Parts: sequence; structure tokens; C-alpha cells
Amino acid sequence: MLNAVLLTPAVFQSPGPMVFEFGPLAVRWYGLLIALAVLLGLWISTQLAKSRGLDGGLIADLLPILVLCAVLGARIYYVLFEWRQYQINWLEAVQIWRGGIAIHGALLGGLLAVIGFTRWKRLSFWQLMDVLVPSVALGQAIGRWGNFFNSEAFGLPTDLPWKLFIPAMSRPEQYLSEQYFHPT
Repeated sequence: MLNAVLLTPAVFQSPGPMVFEFGPLAVRWYGLLIALAVLLGLWISTQLAKSRGLDGGLIADLLPILVLCAVLGARIYYVLFEWRQYQINWLEAVQIWRGGIAIHGALLGGLLAVIGFTRWKRLSFWQLMDVLVPSVALGQAIGRWGNFFNSEAFGLPTDLPWKLFIPAMSRPEQYLSEQYFHPT
């Protein structure tokens, strides 16, 4: 009986990238989850800062700079690695609302923001990083769900019971004939 339950296929599928649309306003899961990650990160980092004798207000002061640098870094990184797409019409590179950011660039941009902020405020870089890193890890975990809703992060094709259906428009060219992929 247990084997039958374990081997029963369960096909998972993303409900799609949109939370809701109201006229021209479209709220997407990815943006909503990133906003949630930022707010939770602010709260966690503020609590950690206070517990280590730092002014909790420092995190709120850093947040706008950090978010701006992370978003810019994420977009610049993406554009550089997809340059063929943007070299012909480089104005599309600034159209971030059309999609295309990368966590690697967000981390680099955020790191530059923290370096600049700690120098400006004459703080210990490592002490501030100690209170920020747990929030970064949580933010990555929450943001990964945004990737799931966008059907943009998945493994190789599979027939395993926990396979994930990926719509044709989201599949890599070499796997257009495949429907099911390993979740990541």
C-alpha cells in the first residue's frame, strides 16, 4: 500500500505569474514576494542589529540605498549576460518591467551599497554583514518561489512522480518537445 502511495504520480504546475489584474494594474507573484522578502528582511535585520547593540534605525537608513543598488545590479548583470538581446536595441535594457533580473547582480549591487554605507557611517562592515546575511538568505528562499510562479527555474526533463509541468513558452529551445521537468 505504501509503495502505491509513493509511486503515484503528482504533476505540479505553477498557477502562473499573475496574482491579479485590475485594469492597467497587474500585480505579479514575483514582485509581491520580493516586497515581502524586503519587509521581512528589514524586520529580521533590525531585530538582529538591536540584539547586537547596534542602532536598529541603521537598517532602515540603509534599506533604500540597498534596494536601489540591488535592483540596478540585478538588471545590469542580466543585461550584460544577455547582451545579444540588447545590443541592437539598447533602450530595452532599461525596461526592467519587461523582465530580466539576476540574483548574482543583486548580491553584487547590495554588497557595493553595504561597503559604501559602512564607509559613510564609519561602521564595521563585518558587524553589519552579520545582521544582514540571514535576511539575504531568507530573501533568496522567498524569491525562489517567484521563480516557480514564473516557470523559470527548473531542472532537466524527468518522468519522476514529482515532476513539474513547464509551459512551452518557458522551456529551453532544446527541450521544446518535453513537458515535465525536475523542480529546483
